[in-house]
Amino acid sequence: MSWDDLSKDELLSRFLQMEERIDELEEKIAQKDKRIEEQNERIEEQQERIEEQQERIEELETRLRKYENPHTPPSKRRSGTDESPTSQDDEDDDVRTDGGTPGRKDGHNPEWRSPPDPDEEIEVTSDCCPECGDHFDESVGVSPRLVEEVPDPQPPEVTQYNRHRYQCDSCGTETVATHPDCPDEGQFGVNVIAQSALSRYDHRLPYRKITDRFEQLHGLELSGASAWHATERAARAGRCEYEQIRREIQEAEIVHVDETGIKRDGDQAWIWTFRTDEHTLYAVRESRGSDVPAEVLGEDFAGTVICDGWTAYPAFSSTLQRCWAHLLREAEDVAVTTRRQNRCTGISSRCSSVSSRGWRPTQILVREHRCIERVRTASDRSLSGQ
Repeated sequence: MSWDDLSKDELLSRFLQMEERIDELEEKIAQKDKRIEEQNERIEEQQERIEEQQERIEELETRLRKYENPHTPPSKRRSGTDESPTSQDDEDDDVRTDGGTPGRKDGHNPEWRSPPDPDEEIEVTSDCCPECGDHFDESVGVSPRLVEEVPDPQPPEVTQYNRHRYQCDSCGTETVATHPDCPDEGQFGVNVIAQSALSRYDHRLPYRKITDRFEQLHGLELSGASAWHATERAARAGRCEYEQIRREIQEAEIVHVDETGIKRDGDQAWIWTFRTDEHTLYAVRESRGSDVPAEVLGEDFAGTVICDGWTAYPAFSSTLQRCWAHLLREAEDVAVTTRRQNRCTGISSRCSSVSSRGWRPTQILVREHRCIERVRTASDRSLSGQ
């Protein structure tokens, strides 16, 4: 049925229905426009929050790089979980509760400690039964048990060396006789000097603790200054060997060099390591510059230095090989950083695109608008033909 076949009342009824439909659709459009506006505001808020979080992430990553960066060795990197290395599943029946670690891992060959040869054998016997008191006739077997023990702390041995002096009748030179166990200076022997150096540099004990240790174990009264002088004497005694190792390292074709910061008497210093296949040399210096490798290796060093990316190395030599461990860690760090930046940039760009483009009714409510236009066109025809 065409519009021309309708009566006036039918046309008016149709027109009123269309007006109601138009009002209904316009109300829906208004509601959706409001929802779109709310969503746009929410997108802007989320965009601002993403930018704030991105700034916070960059700040935290900058702070974290002081402790974890491509130059941090794996042994010093923090674990990504809060779980203890010795923690196990709660369902594991072999979990120890005394804080110790379990035995060897699956697939690892066991390591057996070789029993030492006894220095003395003691026969442990019994005459009667501890339960009823009846006397035993003879032993029916032996249950050997090896016990390793350290001797009781020994007091210091005090020896007086009467060093005789001689004068040459020919040239008049005076000579004092020497003894291999008598030091040239000081009143402490070789063992005291060696134990002081071992306690200081291997056990990492302060001089106060070194003196306490000598007093507790041997009853030897030793001041902190005396312990320091003992370590200095040990250093002077090994100076010839130290210089010999340094000369051999200077002639090496390849030398691994690294440095790390330490505190020496509260002041900042660096301990330098120079290593070849046969020797390792340490040098503690207050400088972290190129003057240290120039001092140790020599300014005319012709070998290759394997090192990290610290600026002191290219300032010292042009024949360098970057450490592969550092290169791999730097490449991994760049890959992780790039993926993270691309992910954040993608999210930010999508949000910005949505926010700038906006959600217009013509994009979402195309069907509703087309319906309204058809109704309006039909109404105009009807009124014009009426």
